[in-house]
Amino acid sequence: MKKTALISALLCSVALAASAQKVKPLKISFTAQDKSVNPVEIQFAETDTIIPMTIVGDTTATSKNTQGSVTLNLKEPTYGVITYRWKRSTVYLEPGKDFAIAWDLTPAALTASVTSKKSQVNPYLSSGEQKGPLMGDFGKEPEEILPLLEEYVTNCYKVVDSKKLDKEFVAKEKQRIEYWIYGFLAQYAQQKPCDDPVYDKLKELSERNEAWLMQMPEYTNYMYSAITTLALRDMDIEDSQEGQTKAVTAVLEYAAEHIKDNKPLLEYIVGSNAVAHVANNGNEGGERIKEIFEANVSDPEITNAFNIAWANGAVLSKGKPSPEFSFPDIDGKMVSLKDLRGRYVYIDCWATWCVPCRGEIPALQKLEEMFKGMNIAFVSISCDRDKAKWETAVREGKMGGIQLWGNEDNEFLQKYRVNGIPRFIFLDPTGRIINPDMTRPSDPATIEALGMVAMPMEEE
Repeated sequence: MKKTALISALLCSVALAASAQKVKPLKISFTAQDKSVNPVEIQFAETDTIIPMTIVGDTTATSKNTQGSVTLNLKEPTYGVITYRWKRSTVYLEPGKDFAIAWDLTPAALTASVTSKKSQVNPYLSSGEQKGPLMGDFGKEPEEILPLLEEYVTNCYKVVDSKKLDKEFVAKEKQRIEYWIYGFLAQYAQQKPCDDPVYDKLKELSERNEAWLMQMPEYTNYMYSAITTLALRDMDIEDSQEGQTKAVTAVLEYAAEHIKDNKPLLEYIVGSNAVAHVANNGNEGGERIKEIFEANVSDPEITNAFNIAWANGAVLSKGKPSPEFSFPDIDGKMVSLKDLRGRYVYIDCWATWCVPCRGEIPALQKLEEMFKGMNIAFVSISCDRDKAKWETAVREGKMGGIQLWGNEDNEFLQKYRVNGIPRFIFLDPTGRIINPDMTRPSDPATIEALGMVAMPMEEE
């Protein structure tokens, strides 16, 4: 039986009604060759309008086909993005020029193809004829990278010129190509030391500020990376919460100084960096970040997101009570943070599949041996989903300390905003936070910090 699909679109009708320009409908049809039913989303970057196309299907159906359509009312052409699962496809939405998009989930990849009887623009965009930088290009030497990217751009220009498409679209498309390809340059310069020509190119492209560029995700992605790269040039950033705060502050200061006459872009760069940093790291030491944010961002949704993150961020400041936990140990006994009162607690958030985590285990075992009998508890909380693999790793590795299984998704890790592992946390004997992003066992600073508080445990 064929699956059925219900498509619902949320449109900014007030803005459209207010425009005197004639509105034309655009119908987008889709087919997904997929066993499961997944949502489809259309996003307009220029106006930040997101139109979710929610699929409601018969879960008992045997057909692998899911079909649906949506009609948008547009007044002028604009770039957009259609997302299905992990596949993001750039599209060009033209009033009155319907098109159909089909996704095919294969063992190798999720591909998307577009057909249209009224315009060849979207078939061109989905054709895959444009070839951009590859992962292997990160291995190129700095003097090779600019000529290589220029060659990619030239070849992509030849492809779009050969299609004999609308001149207005071609002019826009050539700028989209530049931002797509040179977005690689911004990432490259973050990994390798580069000379002035690389940074000059990044500056050149970042100085364009036409309003329509905000339509393109390639432009906003480029600007996010380029501003970061330019702001952090020649800075030595420590791998710590303090170092991350310093880096984000530098990015915000650079954006506020250099982004002129483009308020939406400035709010996007400042807002996204500030909200993400405070949400992930808390607000300690972030007063300058807050100051820059409040001076440059007035968008109510971004402001609300920042205020919530800032309010929640205070929970993880030094001296605040730590969130509690209660997890089973290797023998199935429940162990809570309250059980460890009276001792300093050094927490390791890790997983068996995490290579950097396992790389810290020898240094952690040395710490455990060094401070044996002292008032410091070493607690390892596993993020493994597979409990059996965790148990095997702990027993075969003869891992010491207090080994707990926290599973992949637990409230303790969420409250500490653990988005990457290994992550280390240090608490005092009353359960208050000393450092929510403690140094690693292999860092000499860790021995020094633990040594300053270590004392022999009193016999009961």
